[in-house]
Amino acid sequence: MPAYTSPFGQISGPWVTVIFNWSGASEIVQGILDTGADSTQVPEAVAQRLHLRPTGHQTFMSANGSQTTTRVYVANVEFDGRNFTSIEVLGGPINIALIGRDILNTLVSEFDGPSLSYSLRP
Repeated sequence: MPAYTSPFGQISGPWVTVIFNWSGASEIVQGILDTGADSTQVPEAVAQRLHLRPTGHQTFMSANGSQTTTRVYVANVEFDGRNFTSIEVLGGPINIALIGRDILNTLVSEFDGPSLSYSLRP
């Protein structure tokens, strides 16, 4: 089971290195496995640098209860040795990726808080 990490010096959690790629270009960002997020989120700046093609807009409720409308893109997402091709991701204002339930629901996920570790399997 991978150990929780703390890449920004804050509280440890299930952080992963995420690679977003499209049309031969890729970018690596830090991301967190976020069981509270419906959808996977790419930082908007990364989407712009990779020239991801917008496919529409989506309105969602953020963690603070406010409604936000954001662009939807298609991208390939890689993390933890797994590849997810041509999935819809939301552009987000923060500089980290969120791996949401759209991906996590395809895996068996175990978060072991006392051991500060997690596991993912098909």
